[in-house]
Amino acid sequence: MRKAAARMMILLLALVLSLVGVVCAQGVWKVSEIGGVDYVKLSDVWRFYRFNPKAGRPGCVSYGSGKHVVSVKAGQHDFYVNNFRYVLSHPVRELDGNLMISSVDMRKLVDPVLRPRFAPENKLRTVVIDPGHGGHDAGAVSGGVQEKDLNLAVARKLKRLLENKGFKVVMTRDADYFLSLQERVDIANRVPDSVFISIHHNSGRSGAMGIETFTLAPQGTTSPFARSRRNADLAGNAQDSENIALATAVHSRAIRSSGAIDRGIQRARLSVLCTIRRPAILFEGGFVSNPGERSKIASSSYQNILAYSICQGVEAYNNTVCKPARRVASGTKGRNLRTRGNNAGASVSSYSRGK
Repeated sequence: MRKAAARMMILLLALVLSLVGVVCAQGVWKVSEIGGVDYVKLSDVWRFYRFNPKAGRPGCVSYGSGKHVVSVKAGQHDFYVNNFRYVLSHPVRELDGNLMISSVDMRKLVDPVLRPRFAPENKLRTVVIDPGHGGHDAGAVSGGVQEKDLNLAVARKLKRLLENKGFKVVMTRDADYFLSLQERVDIANRVPDSVFISIHHNSGRSGAMGIETFTLAPQGTTSPFARSRRNADLAGNAQDSENIALATAVHSRAIRSSGAIDRGIQRARLSVLCTIRRPAILFEGGFVSNPGERSKIASSSYQNILAYSICQGVEAYNNTVCKPARRVASGTKGRNLRTRGNNAGASVSSYSRGK
């Protein structure tokens, strides 16, 4: 009887903890519908995280505590954490004098970013690197520079760095040949205990520049990059929290290390992300269409910075949200390592090419 009661208490505790993760559950906070979307008060958000008013971005409302400062502005999709930009699925709204944030953004973006949680059922042993485009598909082309070559150059550098850290690496392509988007996804889905990182470089107006990182838009939300409105396009996947945690770890380090303009962590329904069953991101390392940025991203030294930043991000993700697993790095002794487990200003032209 006592054992049964103890098991019941453990189950109840697990249930409570899971509900805490869904901080904007209707039974916890008051939910208000605005334009057919469920919203909660940001004042409740600040109270939940024990945030107080802080100095933040000009023109924004900023709150924080400890190592986090969060800034938002009514009517905008932008959500800043420590000045790193995220793009919400729905804009911040005002209702009866209160700033409101959508429930789905609270569950799928804000809480995983502010409270990345260790998930002992998941592991990270392998990184699947996907150098975008290839073969007859050159991607963005400008000034004699082809995106497919940049993607492969960064991917090869990243492969060496990750292997030196003890990770296994699978490349969807390791030379200049073509793979369909579905073939890339199929490769990733066959690799257990892995994450998927698709490496790209951007195209847009000549003045566009900076780094942006994409994850799959959460279930039920739309994306400006979706080509239809079929229900299947709105399905999302089971890795929403892991996706945003991986994106945060990689993107923040890339911005810090490169000094590039922060175009944000964004949510989209890019084909290479839609049917994947692994934590996955698509990383855009800069604009081929910008003459100044093109010369930078074509240099081996800058490619080293991007590769090193992505590697650091994978390590940080691994240490924050993954179960310990044993890996043996080439040429090293075996050791235990902890492992596992958007849209303003984006250029439309880079998505018409297929990603």
